Amino acid sequence: GGNPFFVTQFLQALYEEELLTFKTFDVSKTSTALQYGWQWDIAQIEALNITDNVVDLMVGKLKKLPESSQAVLRLAACVGNHFDLYLLSVIFENSLKETFQAIMPVLTEGLIVPLSELEMSHDDLDDETDGDFVSQLAIHHFRFLHDRVQQATYALIDEKQKQTVHLQIARLLLKNTRTEELDNKLFDIVSHFNSALERVDNPLEKNEIARLNLRAGKKAKAAMAYEAAINYLNVGLACLSPDSWKTHYDLTLQLHLTTIDAQYLNIQFEQATFLVEIVLQKATNLLDKVTVYETQILFFGAENKMQEALNTGLQALQMLNIPLSKSPPQNIDFEWCYNLPQMLEHEKQLALKILMGMMTPAYVVSPELFPSLVYTVLNLSFQYGNAPQSILAYTVYGMFLCGELENIESGYRAGQLALKLLDKFNAENLKPMVRENFDSCVRPWKEHFCYSTQSYHKSIQNGLEIGDIKIACHNAMHYSVSNFLIGENLDTLHHIYVKYLDLMLKNKQEWNLVYTQVWAQIALNLQNKSADKLRLIGDFFNEIESIPLFIKTNNGVSLLCVYLGKEQLAYLFKESELALENVKQANKYKDNVPGMILNAIHNFYDSLIHLAVYPNADEVTRQEYLQKVTENQEKMKIWAHHAPMNYQHKYDLVEAEKARVLGQLEAIDLYERAIEGARENRYIQEEALAYELAAEFYEARGMVKVAQTYMKEAHYRYQQWGALAKVEDLEERYPHFLTSKTSRHMQTQIQTNSTIAMIHKNSTSSQEISNWLDMNSVMKASQTLSGEIVLSLLLDKMMHIVIENAGAEKGLLLLPQNENWFIEAQYIDSADVSVLKSLPLEESQQVSANIIHYVARTKENVVLHDATQEGRFTRDPYIKKQQPQSVLCAPLINQGKLTGILYLENNLTTGAFTPDRLEVLKVLSSQLAISIENALLYRTLEQKVEQRTAQLATANEEITALNEQLQEDNLRMSAELDVSRRLQKMLLPSEKEMKQIKGLEISGFMEPADEVGGDYYDVLEHNGHVLMGMGDVTGHGLESGALAIMVQSAVRALLAYEEKTDPVKFLNALNEMVYHNVIRMKAEKSLTLSLLDYQEGQLNLSGQHEDIIVVRDGKVELIDTFDLGFPIGLEPDIAEFVTATQISLNVGDFVVLYTDGITEAENIEKEYYGIERLCAVIEQNWQQSSVAIKEAIIEDVRQFIGKQKVFDDITLLVFKQL
Repeated sequence: GGNPFFVTQFLQALYEEELLTFKTFDVSKTSTALQYGWQWDIAQIEALNITDNVVDLMVGKLKKLPESSQAVLRLAACVGNHFDLYLLSVIFENSLKETFQAIMPVLTEGLIVPLSELEMSHDDLDDETDGDFVSQLAIHHFRFLHDRVQQATYALIDEKQKQTVHLQIARLLLKNTRTEELDNKLFDIVSHFNSALERVDNPLEKNEIARLNLRAGKKAKAAMAYEAAINYLNVGLACLSPDSWKTHYDLTLQLHLTTIDAQYLNIQFEQATFLVEIVLQKATNLLDKVTVYETQILFFGAENKMQEALNTGLQALQMLNIPLSKSPPQNIDFEWCYNLPQMLEHEKQLALKILMGMMTPAYVVSPELFPSLVYTVLNLSFQYGNAPQSILAYTVYGMFLCGELENIESGYRAGQLALKLLDKFNAENLKPMVRENFDSCVRPWKEHFCYSTQSYHKSIQNGLEIGDIKIACHNAMHYSVSNFLIGENLDTLHHIYVKYLDLMLKNKQEWNLVYTQVWAQIALNLQNKSADKLRLIGDFFNEIESIPLFIKTNNGVSLLCVYLGKEQLAYLFKESELALENVKQANKYKDNVPGMILNAIHNFYDSLIHLAVYPNADEVTRQEYLQKVTENQEKMKIWAHHAPMNYQHKYDLVEAEKARVLGQLEAIDLYERAIEGARENRYIQEEALAYELAAEFYEARGMVKVAQTYMKEAHYRYQQWGALAKVEDLEERYPHFLTSKTSRHMQTQIQTNSTIAMIHKNSTSSQEISNWLDMNSVMKASQTLSGEIVLSLLLDKMMHIVIENAGAEKGLLLLPQNENWFIEAQYIDSADVSVLKSLPLEESQQVSANIIHYVARTKENVVLHDATQEGRFTRDPYIKKQQPQSVLCAPLINQGKLTGILYLENNLTTGAFTPDRLEVLKVLSSQLAISIENALLYRTLEQKVEQRTAQLATANEEITALNEQLQEDNLRMSAELDVSRRLQKMLLPSEKEMKQIKGLEISGFMEPADEVGGDYYDVLEHNGHVLMGMGDVTGHGLESGALAIMVQSAVRALLAYEEKTDPVKFLNALNEMVYHNVIRMKAEKSLTLSLLDYQEGQLNLSGQHEDIIVVRDGKVELIDTFDLGFPIGLEPDIAEFVTATQISLNVGDFVVLYTDGITEAENIEKEYYGIERLCAVIEQNWQQSSVAIKEAIIEDVRQFIGKQKVFDDITLLVFKQL
C-alpha cells in the first residue's frame, strides 16, 4: 500500500550514493561458479536518515543540481506541471539556448520529460544561433516527471518569490496573448494573477484582474463548473475598490449578478441572498434591480417558498409598470404568431422573464392568477414581438385550451407552434422547459402518454447539459410520476424514484422533491413495503407531517397528489367509504392542475368510487352519484375521442361498472372492451383492475368458473405490475379462486385459447369458456419426458405432447449425426408417430431444408405466421410447392449444445403458433433437449452393454440421479428460471481468460436470483485494449436474460468490425442493434451499461450504469455515470447523450463494478444493503487481492441477506492495476 513513486526514487538515491550495488560473488572456492546479486549495508542506509516523505527526498535530489538548473526549474514549477521553453526563457530572462542548457541536467536526471523526441544534442548548441536552435528543436514543451517533483521544486521557493514569479508570468502571458486567443489562455493568466494578488498595488491593474476573473467566472459557469466559477468571481469581487459602485458601476454590477447566478446554480442560496441585498441597495438602474428579482424568484421557488416567489414577481412587474391581462386573446392565428418579429425592447424582455419565473409558484399556490400571467405574456408578444419566453407561453396557452377550455385540437396546435419556435430561435436553453410543459399538459390529450415519459427523460439530460438544475429536476419529477401512471413495473420504478429523488435532494429542489416523494410512497404501499397500505407513511413520505405543511404553504398541487393517491389505494383495497372521503378532499384541489393528466386519473377514480358506494346509498343519493358519474364521463368521452389510447379503456370500464350497478348485461361487452383497450395500450395496472372488476361481476351472477378465469388474470397482471400488496389482497379475499402465495413469483397458468367467448346480453351463461392449461399439466408432461430413457418411446410421447400443446397438425423431430440432420420422429395427419427411421433431411419432401439449416446455424426460433407471404423463406422451394400456412421451427439446446430441431406446421390457419403456445414450448423445450440427450446416451450404452457392463451401470446411476434432480427442479421451477440461469452462466468470461490479461488482476462473480434477471458482465482483449462491460437489463424473466446475451453478442460483433472503440460511435451502434431487436421482440426492455476501455494505466469510461468505485491508497471515490450515457434500447439514437471520462490508474489502484442486485439486496427487515456498506467493506479490504476483495463483498452481502429471498442477480467485477 506504499507510494510506488517514492520507492523508485528511494532506490535510485541509494544506487547513486553507492549504498546499493550490483556485485559478483564467488560462491565456491573449489569451482569457477559465480553468482550475481545486489548488496547493501542497512546500517549505512539508516545513518543516511532518508525521510519517508517523497517531497523531502526530491528536495534533496534537486539541491544537487547546478544552481542555474535549480533556478530555471523553480520558475518552471511556478508555470505548472506542463511548461514550454519559450515562456520559461522569458521569465528566466535568458535566450532559448541558455535556458535549454540550464534545463539539460534536469532532463538528464529524468526529473522532467520532453513531450516528444529532441532532434538536437546538447553538444550542438554552442554552434547555433538562437533562430537555428528554434528551427532544429523538435519540441518546445515539457512536463514534470511526477506531481511530487513539481511540489518538491515549488517548495524550494519562498512565498514572496513565488508571488513575484506568478505576477511576472501573468503579466507576460497577458502581454503576449492576442485578443482573439485570450480565451484559450484565460484560466492560466487568471490563476497566476490570483496567486500574486498581494503584490498588486496598482488600482488599474486590480480592476483589470477583476475583469479577467469575471470573464473566467462566466466561462467556468457556462461549462457548469460552478465551484470554480464562484472562486474566480469572489476574487474579482475582492479586487474591487470600496467605491467601485461609483467608479466602475458596470463591472461591479456584472460581478455581483454573475456571482449570484453561479451561487444559485451551486445551491448556495444563503450566500446569493446576501449579494442580492447588496445589489438592491446599490443598484441605481431600475432594470438592474428587476434583474435581481428574476433570480430571487428562482431562489424562493427552489426552496418551496412559492408565495414569496410570487410576491417578488408581482413587485417586479409593478416596478416595470406591467399590468396583468385578465382575459385571453381572441381568435389567435398560430401561423401569424409564428411570423411575428423578434422582440427588441430590453424592458419588455425582462418583464417576460419575470412572468415566466412566476408561473410555477402561481400554479402551486395561486392557480387563479396563473391564466393572467400567460395572457400577459401573449399580449406583450403580440404587441412587441416574440421573445424566447413567448415560446413557453404558447405551450401553457395550449394547456389552457386542452384543459379548461376543452379545445384540444387548438391546444395541440399551440403546442406545435411552440416546438417550431424553439427551432426558429435556436433556443436550446429553453428546450427542456418548453418540452416539459408540452409533454405534461398538451401531448397527453393527443398522443400516448408513454411518448411524454420518453421525452421527459431526454429533457432531464438537456437540462443538466445546459446547467438548468431546476428544469432538469422538474422533468425528473414528471418522468418519475409518469412512469407510475403508464404502469411501469413497480420494482423498476423504485430505482427511478431513488435515483431522481437523490438528484433533487442534492440540488435542494424542495418542491420537486416533495411532489415526487408522494408518488414514490404510493408505489411503496402497492409493493407492500409500508406498514399501513391505506396511509402514505413510510420511507419516502409521511402524510401526518406533510399535509399540514402543504396546507400552510398553500401547496394545492401536492395536496391533490396526496389525496389522489389515497383515493386510489382505498379503492383498490376495497375501502370504498374511505375512498369517497379522499375523493372529496381531492376535489378541493383539482383546479390546481389544469391541463395535466392527473385530472383524468382523478376523474376516472372519482367515477369508480361513486359507483362502488352506489349499492349502499339511498335512492336520492344514488341519483346524485349517477349524475356525478355522468358529468365525469362527458369529459372522459371528449378526452377519449382525441386520445383513445389513453382514455377509451377508462371510459369503457366506468361504463361497465355503471351497467353493473344498474343490472344491465351490456356490462359484459364493456368489460371486454376495457380489458382489450388497456392491454393494447399497455396500461397493465388498469388491465388488472378491469379483470378484477369483471371477475366480481361474474361471481355475483353465479358464473364461478368464468369469475375464476378473470380473477386469475387480474392476479397475474398485478404480479406483473409489481403490486404485491394487491396480489396478497386478492389471495386473501379470493382463496377459492387463487392458488397459494408461491404463485406470486411465477405464472401458474398458461392460457391455451386466448379467445374468451362473448356472453350475449340475452343469455345468462357463456357459449364457450376458454380452456386453460394449468402449469401442473405442463410439469406433468415434463416429468413424463424426464422419466423416459428409451429413445423410441420417448420420441413417440414427445411428438404427441408437442402436437397437442402447440396446436400443430404436422410435426417432425430432427437429430444430428456426423454433421448431417436426420428425421427421427414424424407425425403427419394421424395418431401414429413414425420414429427412428433416420430419414436424411436432404431427401425428405416433408420439410424445408433451408429452414432447418438456418435454425441449426443461428440456434434461433423461426416463426412464420403466414409462410407463403412473410419472412425470409417465401421463395423456398418447399414453401412454394407445399404452401404451408403456419410454420414453427425451434432449436432444442442443452448447456449450449444443439441437441435437436423441432419442426411444426399448421396448414389449416395462419398465425396458429400464438405467443401463449410458444410459451408452452419454451417450458417444455429444455426438458426435451435434456431427455433426448439422455435417451441417446442410453441407446449408445445399450448397444455396448455386453462389452461395457460396468460403464453401463455407472451411466444408469448417473441417468437416474439426473432424472431425480430434474424432477425436483420441475417441482419448483418455471422453464423461464431454468433456461435463464443457463443463459446467464454462458455469458461469463472464464477465470482462465481473465488471468491471461496482462497488467490487471481481475475477478468476477455473478449469481442469478431466485427470480431471474438480466445482469451482464464481460471482459475481453482487443487490439491491445482490455474492454470490460457491466450491465443490468430491466425487469426479470427469459426476455431479460435473452437481452443480456444479445448485448454480449453485439459487443463482440462490433469489436470484430471496429478497429477503434470510440465510445459515442460504439455505444450508439450497440444501442441501435438492441433497440431494433427489442422492438422485434415486442418487449419493453432496456439496460443500463457501462463500458470501460483499459490500456496501459488509462481507463476510458462511458455509458450509464451504477456508480463506478475507484480505490486509491484505501480512499474510495465514486464516479457518477449518469451523464455518460443513456439506457440502451429505449431510443433509436443515443449519440447525443454518450460521453466519456478518463481515469488514470496507478499501481495498486483498483476498480469495482456492480449491479443493483448488491446495493439493493434486502434483508428480512426489508432494509437495503446500500452503497455505503459496500464502500465500507471495500475500505476494510482494499490491500487484498481482487479475488479476496470480491469474496469479502459477496460474503458480507450474503450475511446481510440472511434467509431473505434473493430478488435480483448479484453481479460483481473487481480489477486491480498491477
